[in-house]
This record gives sequence, C-alpha cells and structure tokens, in this order.
Amino acid sequence: MSGALFAFGGKGGSGKTTVAALVARRLVGTGVRPVLAVDADPNATLGLTLGVEVRGTIADLRERMGRAAQEVSEISKDRLMGLWLSELLGEGAGFDLLTLGRPEGPKCYCYVNSLLRRYLKELRGQYAAVVVDCEAGMEYLSRLTVEDIDALVLVAEATAIGLTSARRIAELATALAVGVKRRYLVLNKIGQANELAERAGLGTGPKVDAVVRIPFDPDLLGRCVRGEIIDESAGAATRPAIEELTRLCAGGAGATLPPAGAKEPMA
Repeated sequence: MSGALFAFGGKGGSGKTTVAALVARRLVGTGVRPVLAVDADPNATLGLTLGVEVRGTIADLRERMGRAAQEVSEISKDRLMGLWLSELLGEGAGFDLLTLGRPEGPKCYCYVNSLLRRYLKELRGQYAAVVVDCEAGMEYLSRLTVEDIDALVLVAEATAIGLTSARRIAELATALAVGVKRRYLVLNKIGQANELAERAGLGTGPKVDAVVRIPFDPDLLGRCVRGEIIDESAGAATRPAIEELTRLCAGGAGATLPPAGAKEPMA
C-alpha cells in the first residue's frame, strides 16, 4: 500500500475528526507508516486532536505563492513551492500533518493551484497512507489533486438527519467526479441513539460497501470537552470498531494489516 487515500466526511458534530484521528493512529500502530494526516476542514482542528503544531496552511502558501508569481526571483517558482510546502508539515510519531486552511478568496489562483496539484500528488506518493479530514462539502478535494479515493468514510449519528447528511455528502462526491473505490458508513456514538432511531434512519442513508458501528465512549467525549489529545490510549471502548474500520480501509487499498489487537511495532 503506497499513497492510499482515506477521506472522512460528515456533518459538524458527527465525530468525523475524532474518527479520522483514531484511524490515523491505528494505521501507524499497525506498522503502516509514514502516514500523512490532512486537515481539509476550514475549522482546522485535526492538529489539535492529534497534538501536532500547525506551522502554516496551504491557504497561507497560496497567498504567498500568488505574490511570488508576480516577482522576479533567481529561485524558480517550482522550487519555491516545494520548499515552502515542506515547511508546512507538522511532525508527529509516525505521521505528518498538513493543514489546508480556508478555501480560495476572490482572486484567481489558477497558476498557484496547478503547482499545488502537482506537488501534492508527489507528496502523496511519499506516504504509505493519507488520511483526510474533509470539510462537509468536500469541494476542496475536487479543487486539489485528489484523483482517486481508496475509501470514503461517511461519519454520521444513527438518526434520520445524520444519515441524510451522509447520503448528501456521498452524492456530492459523485457529482464532483472524485473517483471513489469504496464507501463505508460509520454510525458513531451508538448508545446515545437507540435501536429505533437507527432503524428509522438507515433507509435515508447512502449506499455503501459496509457499515461500522462505533459505540459512545465517555473517555473520548471527556477528551474532546477538555481539548485533550486523541492518542493511542484514547477511546478503549471504540477500539474494536476502529480496528474493523481501519482493516476495511486498508484492505480496500490492497493491504493486509496485523490481527486485531496488535501492538505498535518496536522502532
């Protein structure tokens, strides 16, 4: 598995960022490394969740390159893009973080975006896996270099509203012509929603290859409330479901992970 891309979509409050962080941690813990975690949500909380400092964003780089494109320099614009992009990567244990930041403003960024597409494609190839925490609309993926997604993970609460939102995100991904190999539905925080709510909502949900149910976990809720890091010790109650989801994602990308419950390899 090289450069496999797993995109996580869902409405605000669904737990999308937490699930993406847990899967990124699980990939690293089973020896899939390095992992590139990409925060494509303008709210930009993946770095906080993973405990990695955000050095800057693609939005900042876009503005910087836009100004540089108008100036004469001895250093080529291609080289500048590569140097500045490397400066944005935050480093974690077994993974890096790239934060996209806000979408484009009213200016024309066609030239800068064309450079970004090329360099982000090359960057993707340097990682075993890429985990993308998407904005709900997912338009950022279509504007950048995502030509194909190995797994689109739709995170929703088990309610009619949550599942309708997941279906609409899936439909948007189709309309944007973003290639998706497999789609998985994550019913998150099970336990807060009863069985009746789940049965009532499933008919409104998207068509997917598999459904994973993640139980409500007081530990994760507490960490989110306190703004604490989601690390390897977090969410013990969710671990079997996260392992299942990670294996589904990796299997769809042609990788075989160690058995469930495997510990992180020794360095």
